[in-house]
Amino acid sequence: MQLNNWSMDTITYDLSKEYSIRMAEPEEWGLYCSVYYNMQYNGFFREESYAASRRNSYWIYEGENKIGGVRMAPNVIYHLFFIPPFNDAFKILKLLKKIVIHWSDRSQPIKTFEVLPDQVQLFARAGFWADEFRCRWMQRPTDHFEVIWDDNLIIESPQIEENETGAKRFINEDDIAHCDYESFKGGFEAVRRKKFSLEDFMPNEDPNYSNDILVQASTLIYDKNSGQLIANCRLCLQDNMAAVYSIGVIPAHRGRGLATLMLQRALSMLKNKYSILRLYVMEGNDAESVYFNLGFVPGVQEIQNMYIPAQP
Repeated sequence: MQLNNWSMDTITYDLSKEYSIRMAEPEEWGLYCSVYYNMQYNGFFREESYAASRRNSYWIYEGENKIGGVRMAPNVIYHLFFIPPFNDAFKILKLLKKIVIHWSDRSQPIKTFEVLPDQVQLFARAGFWADEFRCRWMQRPTDHFEVIWDDNLIIESPQIEENETGAKRFINEDDIAHCDYESFKGGFEAVRRKKFSLEDFMPNEDPNYSNDILVQASTLIYDKNSGQLIANCRLCLQDNMAAVYSIGVIPAHRGRGLATLMLQRALSMLKNKYSILRLYVMEGNDAESVYFNLGFVPGVQEIQNMYIPAQP
């Protein structure tokens, strides 16, 4: 059997004589995923319907029987689930691995991400390597807090400008980059995000994943005497929910409760606009205690990425 190359316009791919995958309508596919994907995880993300309009959602068929679903495209496969009573997950993953390898640029790794505990061994058996980072989402309801700032601080929200091509950027992106670099350089979070130089910390991505409400609820803290940006908390959209994209305080100003105050400000400004604020934290991150003390509760721990290594 000859495997077909990936195309956004191809509806059906044969995996074997018995099995195939077929392009799915996102809303119905998302409903099934919200039921049959890891239930502990789904319970935590009860607003998540997995119904984002993406052209990479597929049903898995045995003959004419729908047995599961997956999202996949060149160099990526994720959100794999099966519909009971089908339970030969390894057989299907081996077939899916074969076709995703055929689709992919093998000079780059093939990734699956945010791998939940019940699928770690499944992907490991299929030849995916686990990276060293364990992460999890945390969340809490938005609420009103009385936020009191030190008189020696200047509190602002970031500002975004858009050029003629529609590209967005923070007006004070250099300040933010320097603050993030000083906050994270050499730490686990920088290694996890593969950020090492000042240029790596330029905030090029998150302005495009925000909106006016979330930008206003984001915080920049300047030291009034030096004019230096010493802390910042930037919010973004995660599956249409409010989430913390990045929060950092430079070392010389830690221990003053600035991270707590920035999160309290965000929770207060988002109340009546978003019901929940989420954040993604790596196991062992010192900031976990801040989040717990603010009432954030953790979800299922994940291996952030598993991957088939690139070929030289």
